[in-house]
Amino acid sequence: LSDPTVGVDFFARIIEVQDGTRIKLQLWDTAGQERFRSITKSYYRNSVGALLVYDVCNRSSFEHIPLWMMEAKRHIEPHRPVFALVGCKVDLVG
Repeated sequence: LSDPTVGVDFFARIIEVQDGTRIKLQLWDTAGQERFRSITKSYYRNSVGALLVYDVCNRSSFEHIPLWMMEAKRHIEPHRPVFALVGCKVDLVG
């Protein structure tokens, strides 16, 4: 089991893509809970996309996806962000 993110976690790595180009991948894991919303908004700056992650065991987390997507779009503008939807904890579904 994993604990929910409190505030923000960060991960960065240089990766090489197929044509040999090196890119810097930065992942900012921001808390989805309402009480952290004011601090997570600032982390959208300079983003080009977002992983929208929900808990497959928690319907309400899935229902928040449209809200999180609209919030990301609003704060990433003028860029057109790329989104990926990820369901986590599938190993717990029985």
